[in-house]
Amino acid sequence: MLKKLLIVTSIIALVSSCKKDDGTGTNIIPSPQITSTAFIGNHIPGAKFNNYRLDSGIIKIPTAGGVSIAFDYTGVPNGTPWSDTLKSPTNLVDYPTASYTTGLSDSLFGQKLTIQRYYKLSATTWSVLGDDYDALSISAAGTGSASIPKQAVKKNPSQILAQFPINYGDSMQQTCTSALNFIATIPPTPPLPTSTTGPITVTQETIVNSKNICWGTLRIKGYTDTMQVVVQKYTTTIKNTFSSTNLILSFAIPSILNNFNVTNGQSVTLTSYRFWAANKGLVMTINTDGSANITTGL
Repeated sequence: MLKKLLIVTSIIALVSSCKKDDGTGTNIIPSPQITSTAFIGNHIPGAKFNNYRLDSGIIKIPTAGGVSIAFDYTGVPNGTPWSDTLKSPTNLVDYPTASYTTGLSDSLFGQKLTIQRYYKLSATTWSVLGDDYDALSISAAGTGSASIPKQAVKKNPSQILAQFPINYGDSMQQTCTSALNFIATIPPTPPLPTSTTGPITVTQETIVNSKNICWGTLRIKGYTDTMQVVVQKYTTTIKNTFSSTNLILSFAIPSILNNFNVTNGQSVTLTSYRFWAANKGLVMTINTDGSANITTGL
């Protein structure tokens, strides 16, 4: 009798150990795991994405929590549509491991810059390798001019955007730096009778704090199904420091930046939220300004 009881007890223990306990109760779908497979398949050179934007103020910002959260944005009006096409990497000398590039606009001294951003995508990470600048000349009345040579502004190390597989609760911290070099000319400043020309370097430090804060279901226009998602909160603190080996320029940097309402060493913190869907990849991003970009057709 004792032997039979031990056998029955062992069977019950074995069966119990094989049951999957997701900690969420009966009939609730557990947190999904997002692998890189679909994301890699959708991010090859030549891939075209159809997108639309939802205006800020109508998007619910996700909050951290270990329970299933239902996000439903099917009732909000569509915003501005646009398309993106990923490009093949052209500067393989500076970015030999790049997977694709995208066009990007940035600003320096109040002037708009158009650059190419280089990305690397693998089974374990999605990263920014750096930016490729074309030569550009900038002049501002009364403050001088700047000549930016063509150059690759590399992230050191490359800035990780996501680590695969994406699971609820995972987090990541990182610091990376990059440097943009240019030649600046400032007009005569008493008691100096002539203009001054010399090099200036903009060193950018980026501190990344990323955490997958919640999971649940997502419904948005452009998809007929209810998607299982993990939400990634991605925060970057960006600090730009201007310096020069030319003593006159080094002394003048604070006043030059003041003309553009910029302080040397100023930091800005940006936070976005990425919705990663199982078997699709990145389907929605809530931007720092509260608007949202949605990619359809994945």
